[in-house]
Amino acid sequence: MRERRARQCHRVLNGMVDFRCSWFGSRIPHPYGAKLTKRMRSRYRLAAILSRVHRFIYAFFNGRFLSRRGSASFLLLTTKGRRSNRMRTVALLYVSHHGNPSVIASFGGSPRPPGWVLNIQDDPKVEVQIGGVRREGVARIAADEERRELWPRFIECFSGYERYQARTTRQFPMVIITLAQD
Repeated sequence: MRERRARQCHRVLNGMVDFRCSWFGSRIPHPYGAKLTKRMRSRYRLAAILSRVHRFIYAFFNGRFLSRRGSASFLLLTTKGRRSNRMRTVALLYVSHHGNPSVIASFGGSPRPPGWVLNIQDDPKVEVQIGGVRREGVARIAADEERRELWPRFIECFSGYERYQARTTRQFPMVIITLAQD
C-alpha cells in the first residue's frame, strides 16, 4: 500500500523530479535537480528551446540554413529511443574524423549524459543529415587515443566545451559515426 502511494506521489516540478509524500509531508529532491540553481535551470530550459528551434529550422530548410555557423558545422542525428522505440533527432556540432562525422556528448556540462548517447549505447544504428544529405550509419564511442586527437579539434570549433568539462566530473563521450557506403 505504502509503495503504491509513493509511486502516486511522483511528480515533475520545475525541471527536477521530486517525491511528495503526503503522510510525512516531506519532499525528497532528485540529486541532479538539487544541485542546479534557479539561474542554471533557466539556462538549461533556454538551451533546450533553442536546440528544438535549431533542429526544426535545419530540417525544414533541408540544411540550407544553420548547417554552418562560423567555423562550426552542424548535423542532425537521429537515434531510436531505448525505451519508447520512437525516432529522436538532435542538432549537434560535429568535426570530421577520417571522413566520418564525430560528435561530443557534453549536455552543457551536466553531470548526466544526454539521452541520445544512451540511445546509441542501446542501438548503434543512426541516421545522419549533413546539409541536405541523409545517410545511415553506425555510431561508436571513441577510444582514448581517438579522444585525445578529437578534443583539441572540438575546442577549436567551440571553446565552451572547456567550461562545460570544468563544471562536471563526467568525461564527455565522443561518438564517431561510420557512415554506410552508397
